[in-house]
Amino acid sequence: MKEPSRLKKVAEIGFFVSTLVCLVIFVPSRFVTDMKDLAYTVGISIDDDRIMLPSGKIVYVIDPAERIEPYMEYVTFRGDFSGYEAKTYADQADLYGVWIGMLEFNDSTSFVKKIESIRKQPERFFRIHTVRQEEVEKMRLTESMIYYRFRRAILERSIDMIWIQPLENVNVQRILESIERQFGKPKPAPSPNSGSFKFQWLAFLSMVLLLSSQKPLIGILTAPLWFWNQSIAVSVVSIIATVLLYSYREKHLLPVLYLILGLLTNAALWNFWYVNDLDVYRGVKLSLSLLPLFVIVKSVVREWKWLKKYWLAGITVVAVAGFYYLSRSGNTAFVAYFERQFRDVLEGLFWVRPRFKEIVGYPAFALWLSFSNLKWSFVFELFTSVALVSTFNTFCHIKTPLMVSLYRSMFSIAVGYATLFVIRKVKQRAAQRL
Repeated sequence: MKEPSRLKKVAEIGFFVSTLVCLVIFVPSRFVTDMKDLAYTVGISIDDDRIMLPSGKIVYVIDPAERIEPYMEYVTFRGDFSGYEAKTYADQADLYGVWIGMLEFNDSTSFVKKIESIRKQPERFFRIHTVRQEEVEKMRLTESMIYYRFRRAILERSIDMIWIQPLENVNVQRILESIERQFGKPKPAPSPNSGSFKFQWLAFLSMVLLLSSQKPLIGILTAPLWFWNQSIAVSVVSIIATVLLYSYREKHLLPVLYLILGLLTNAALWNFWYVNDLDVYRGVKLSLSLLPLFVIVKSVVREWKWLKKYWLAGITVVAVAGFYYLSRSGNTAFVAYFERQFRDVLEGLFWVRPRFKEIVGYPAFALWLSFSNLKWSFVFELFTSVALVSTFNTFCHIKTPLMVSLYRSMFSIAVGYATLFVIRKVKQRAAQRL
């Protein structure tokens, strides 16, 4: 393998030094803030339009065409507000000092984000998760499944308020007791997630140095993006890095390096807007597909002589698998009933459910390194690439507490390295017997 140039070596050293400094500052502060942000409150429906908080205050539910009134201290929006002016509601909210709740997975979500983007008091904000009777019936939710939905909302998305609506044949009190045992007593009123990283520029610089350690010109060209639009700059640099980092000479370190890339991306975006889900990482599907696509193209070019006879079957498999893979990369993806139950079982066993792509992909990583000369080893390589970008993507969900993302990723990576260790031991013993 060709030795890297002096410029690449300097950039690589700079990357490791700046990354070490950045993460030593970022990780502990993020842990402390995340623990505080796990606090939650519970709102219980009084009627269809009012929710009672533990403090005795009321959250008013605003439907389309309704206004924010002066007596309302807490409100949330419900329904399709696409035909209404966000500025009108923003002005009303600022005038009366209103706290606005954003209801997850509701038609009003994007409208609330517009309001918050133009408010003078965006910090008066909180997020809500609820389960409706219609969902219970349609999705056949059991008491256990409802509990795990609330648990995930608090643990994995740092939700601020659980809204308890009337649910038939469900022991809501027992669910709330289970939540309280795990997360403590609910706080009197909701408040947003806090915290931000003062050295976001250092995290971005580390990623630029990472690019420069592979392709110095790309690093130089992308660095100025920070001064134009920081959010787009982070997305562009990190997505390019998911491809360039793959050529790192020490292949056995790739899982750790992609985890570090994810941590740096998380640090570069950690602020009020991202941690409260008012802004999101741009280019999720591109970041998940670019490296696997690169691996597919590279493998086809390299193995075309014998792969060409399977070209039709190959295109079909790649198209179907690719569609399924990308369609499952969002919060609204379809999940079968048995899979929801299986996910809950895994959460009960492992605290946080490992990602299936990584649990499969990292053992494939071990097989790829151990049997790279096999004719079909590129299949292992493809699964490896999926696991690597999945690990990176885990940290692009800034609202998720860092401890959860680290646990989830490190668990899967450990499974991969354990598999690699076992394979190498077996191969050593087999070689000794020959």
